[in-house]
Amino acid sequence: MKEKGQALIILIVAIALTLSVLTASLLASVSQAKASSTSRLGQKVYYAAESGAEYGLLKSLRNPGSCTGSETLNQDSVLVTITYTPSGTSCVVTSEAIQNNILKKIRVESSYTPSQIFNTCCWSEVPEVP
Repeated sequence: MKEKGQALIILIVAIALTLSVLTASLLASVSQAKASSTSRLGQKVYYAAESGAEYGLLKSLRNPGSCTGSETLNQDSVLVTITYTPSGTSCVVTSEAIQNNILKKIRVESSYTPSQIFNTCCWSEVPEVP
């Protein structure tokens, strides 16, 4: 009779251990899927900011006298704000893209040389400030 009780206790411990392992692996899978989704969204927002910077450069290339103001674009449900700021003889284009609290900023400078050659400089991602 004691052996039947021992087998039941061993079975209960084995089931509890199996459930613990399954729960831990399920939680790990869910957190990994969430991290992967956030990473993909971060890439999408970054590329939207890049395309906003390219749009701003094209606009300043086509209309060299206008380096002020800002405009907003919606690219694949990502809100992109492009700001034009004069800086000496250069025009600084800042593209800021945001979706679901993920923010990416791209900054690039452009200018014309005295012989009317269009130059771009300092293409960089502006780091996020926590």
